[in-house]
Amino acid sequence: MTIRTLLIILFIVFISLPSFSQEDETTNLDTIYLLGGRKKVVEIKNISAATVRYKEQESDETITLERKNIQKIIFSNGRIEVFNKPVFMMVDEGSWKTVIVTDNKDDVTGLYERGKVDARSSAGSRNAKSAKKSATIRIQKKAANLGGLIVLITKEEFMGGFGEAPTYYIEGIAYGYEPLPEEEKE
Repeated sequence: MTIRTLLIILFIVFISLPSFSQEDETTNLDTIYLLGGRKKVVEIKNISAATVRYKEQESDETITLERKNIQKIIFSNGRIEVFNKPVFMMVDEGSWKTVIVTDNKDDVTGLYERGKVDARSSAGSRNAKSAKKSATIRIQKKAANLGGLIVLITKEEFMGGFGEAPTYYIEGIAYGYEPLPEEEKE
């Protein structure tokens, strides 16, 4: 009878054990990623069509945040809900997309010359606008290869008449913020 009583006591203790343990609070927290890149670890209370209501870890105050400011929420159960895509895309510093094309000499004052660049539009251009865009992209790529950040246009020429494929030609000088390595040694 003592063994049976001991087993009953152990069984009761084993069943009541989970009620005595406290749940870890961090396992029930959700993570809000804002469009600016910041994140908040919070407890989501309500999600409506325009807002998200949440409580911060050590506060009883409910805070309301507009959905348009939230990139995504990762819930404590692992579910991810995406609200908005980031507004901008990071572009590498040496990328041709960052090269500025200008015809204003004041824009390159104080910059260092990288070299002369020229470009002709692709043969597949259908109109004058697409020919100019094609030539501009090509000159940006050439300037980026030289380490240039700004191209000062020195010559622009449009060719092609009625019935001919439009062609656009651009010449310019690529400039950068730092001198070329040969100039630094002198």
